[in-house]
Amino acid sequence: MQMEVQTLSQLPKRAAEEFKDKPFLLYPSLSTFKQLDEESDRVASGLAELGVGKGDRVALYLWNRPEFVYALFGILKVGGVAVPVNPAFREREVRALLSDCGAKALFLEEATWPVVQNVKEELPGLQHLICASGESGTVKLEDLRRPSPPPPVSLSPDDLAVVMYAAREKGYLGAMLTHHNLLSVVRRLASPELSFSKPEDRVSLIHLMYSVFSLDELLLSLYQGNSVVLEKSFDIEVFLSHVEQLWVSKVLLPMSSIMLLTDLPNVLVKYDLSSLRFICNVEEPYNREVAEEFRSLTGVPVINSYGLAEASGFVNLPKVGEASSGSLGPPLGVEEKVVDELGREVEPGKAGELLVRGPQVMKGYWNRPEETARVLRDGWLHTGDLATVDTAGNLELVGRKKRIIKFRGFGISPEEVEGVLKEHEAVQDCVVAGKPGLAGGEIPVAFVALKQGMKTTAGELMRWVEERLAPFKRIREVEFVPLIPRDRLQEFIQRMISKRRR
Repeated sequence: MQMEVQTLSQLPKRAAEEFKDKPFLLYPSLSTFKQLDEESDRVASGLAELGVGKGDRVALYLWNRPEFVYALFGILKVGGVAVPVNPAFREREVRALLSDCGAKALFLEEATWPVVQNVKEELPGLQHLICASGESGTVKLEDLRRPSPPPPVSLSPDDLAVVMYAAREKGYLGAMLTHHNLLSVVRRLASPELSFSKPEDRVSLIHLMYSVFSLDELLLSLYQGNSVVLEKSFDIEVFLSHVEQLWVSKVLLPMSSIMLLTDLPNVLVKYDLSSLRFICNVEEPYNREVAEEFRSLTGVPVINSYGLAEASGFVNLPKVGEASSGSLGPPLGVEEKVVDELGREVEPGKAGELLVRGPQVMKGYWNRPEETARVLRDGWLHTGDLATVDTAGNLELVGRKKRIIKFRGFGISPEEVEGVLKEHEAVQDCVVAGKPGLAGGEIPVAFVALKQGMKTTAGELMRWVEERLAPFKRIREVEFVPLIPRDRLQEFIQRMISKRRR
């Protein structure tokens, strides 16, 4: 009989009791569900000895690796709040995020240590630096682990479990997700009629764990007893060899990565991909042409999805067997409606802003009451996405009300990049926007007005941003303009982007 799970901290114990010595991790190292429970217990005991307890925020600044999983559940078992951090972030981004969430402890690795070393003195609340590899930090993970069980912690389903930061128009906002929020999504994803998850699945986790969709998939794997291939990055030949050798049956990828696969038909044909049931597109608009080409090359369907951090990840997902059209399908256990500018529900087929209500909607944004009040009104989450819904309840996205750039599955806040550009001595004003690119994604471009008498080049401004922000936020194109018309900014952006597309 399955143990009833009320909090995420109970998932490893339930999985250990039900799946025991079944492999949980297949790569980069082999470990069982029982070992996952034991390892996360040891981490939890060590955290408790450091004084980390209920409600304390603990950040995870790690690439995809087994220690991420052990640390995540160790944090949850002591009642802590996990804060995943994009491992590609640089000093200013890490400083801002850790300062905002008030992290008490941070898990890092040798590759991320140089960034932490440069910002740790500016974060007085950050008391413990725990290194998963190498000699950096103040505590090595192997020294943190304790053989004794962690102390009992009283947790409620409505307690905070994760603060998931995502790029929004004005920068990064942390969605406060409870145990109940995330378990609501997991239970829906596990429903047999959806066919998204089967107990025998072997899952490739390539998408980095700071993404709410990867978190959903990790939690779902524990819930269902799925074995996991944990990839550090998207190396095409390594990924394909793992599909063949480890019989991977499902994977989440942004459409731009799927397009990279279709660009290499001579590589695809070298591998047996017959175990792969489907690829699920996340984070980017669906491109039917790319999806059909991939299926013609491999026989593997590409299904679509919709979701956001504020709703604990997946919100809409089609049934796998009915997924050839790229439809987003009906909502996953939530209510949806589409409204006009006055908040009135529109007729089926007409476009408006998508609103979502249900058990997976966040408590609010961490430390941002004004932003919370703006997006959570009368129980409804205002997503900022423009959509239509047909009479059967199937969703189709048609645009965005919010200014966010989606580049290769990464979210980019235009205002964050604009702020960095304005720090350059020659820049008077600027605006950053997304120019439509291949496979439905966007390319970050900047329109820049210079100070009178000052000169610089597009290359200099591109390097300026690249040196200060994560690589994926790098400006790909710069156009100099006499001025930025702030009173009609959206019209200006649309006109300039349209001109550059021609």
